[in-house]
Amino acid sequence: MKKIIIFSVFILFVASGVFAQAALHQNQYFQRSVEFERLSQQAFDRGEYGLATEHAIKSQEYAALSRQFIAEQVLAFRARTTLNAARERMQVADRLNIQNRDRELYAEASRHFRDANTKFNARDFESSIVDSQRVLALLQDIAPAPRETPATAVTPPPTTTATGVTLAAYYEVKLNVQRRDSLWRIAGFDFVYGDPFKWPHLFEANRHTFPQPDNPNLILPGMILRIPSLQGEVRSGTR
Repeated sequence: MKKIIIFSVFILFVASGVFAQAALHQNQYFQRSVEFERLSQQAFDRGEYGLATEHAIKSQEYAALSRQFIAEQVLAFRARTTLNAARERMQVADRLNIQNRDRELYAEASRHFRDANTKFNARDFESSIVDSQRVLALLQDIAPAPRETPATAVTPPPTTTATGVTLAAYYEVKLNVQRRDSLWRIAGFDFVYGDPFKWPHLFEANRHTFPQPDNPNLILPGMILRIPSLQGEVRSGTR
């Protein structure tokens, strides 16, 4: 009897750690694990140690399923986010006419993008992420084609700030977990406007490319933002 009591207490102790980890995630497996933990505690309090052990083991089994469910949800979120970034990059490639400028590059990127979609729909999230990342890698250096100018025309040099920083014409949204990009933060860069309060200019110039055109807060890594000139300043390159 003493061994059963000790074993039951041990099971409940281990299970409690599992529940503490899963408490932030509400799913059917977590709910069942909590219910069996409650039943185990009640049986233990009544002195029904065998039943308490059975419920505690059940609780652990559902807690394991809960962890598996959560891991799948996290992986699905990563796959969806990476796929959206790849979709945005393909849209940028279309706007920059990459299909006609580099057919082989565009064809390979398109193939990986189709595979990423197919695998995501089949819930093969890991493989979908690999294909989406391949799209981003292939198209990471795309830029607008240089404009043709008459031979007699003089191209003015890019405008620079007081500290000698060249003003950029485009900005690629970065993936930064510590401090994610936002229009406010981007507008504040010295090579953009040096003033975060000017973020609406970025929004109006690029909202047609946003996943949600009326939501300035939703920008994705890999998006290429056009930086409109406000006072005729000459801008060049992508940052």
